[in-house]
Parts: sequence; C-alpha cells; structure tokens
Amino acid sequence: MTKSEVQKPTSHTNDLRNTKAKLPWWVEILFVQIGLPENLLRKILKIKNKSSNHLNTYKKSYFISTLILASLIYIDPVIRYANNTNYCVRETLDYLSKKNLEKIDKKGSKKAIAINYCNGGSYLIFD
Repeated sequence: MTKSEVQKPTSHTNDLRNTKAKLPWWVEILFVQIGLPENLLRKILKIKNKSSNHLNTYKKSYFISTLILASLIYIDPVIRYANNTNYCVRETLDYLSKKNLEKIDKKGSKKAIAINYCNGGSYLIFD
C-alpha cells in the first residue's frame, strides 16, 4: 500500500467547533433574532456567491462601461452648448439674409457677424 491509501481523510469538525467567528450583523438579526428559515439564508448566500463570481469575471467589462457612461455624462453639457450656439447662428443668418443690410456687406461676412452676435457681440448692426 502507498502512503496516500493509508492516510485517513482529515476531519474538519474540530476546526469548525474551535472557530468562534462572529456572524455578520444581518445574519444575526434576520436569522438568529427574528428566526427566518435557514433555506432563505442558503439561497441568499448562493446568490451572493454567484454575484461575487460574476463581478470578478466581468470586472473589466463593468469598468469600461462605467468609464464610457461617465464620459458621456461629462461631455453632454458641451454638446448641448454647441447645439444651442449653432441654433443661434443659424437663426441669425436667416435673419440677416432676409434683411439685406448694406452695413453687413461693408463690415464682413454674414457668418462672422452672426457668430459675433451669438457670443454676446454688438446687436447694433441689426438696427
């Protein structure tokens, strides 16, 4: 006989009896004090274990998704500001093309005047 066949399997019952680890507070309250069934505790612990394993497996994917979402949230105000500015320039160009002022032809292009007006420039050109 070899050494591995002779050895008896070790029992861990002594280890379990000697460890007096405290239960988590939620287990203590729900299952010891209130007395919820143990089947529910088993299901909760199984779900907790599966979710922990899932999170460890897909940690990189979750990190990249969170990074992309944060980037979109960060860039959104810039996009809205640019959209509003473009709308203002478009409306001002429409107004200038309808008005056909002689001052506009002397001072520069209509687009430059529209951008200046939308960025807080002088509005006296429209009078």
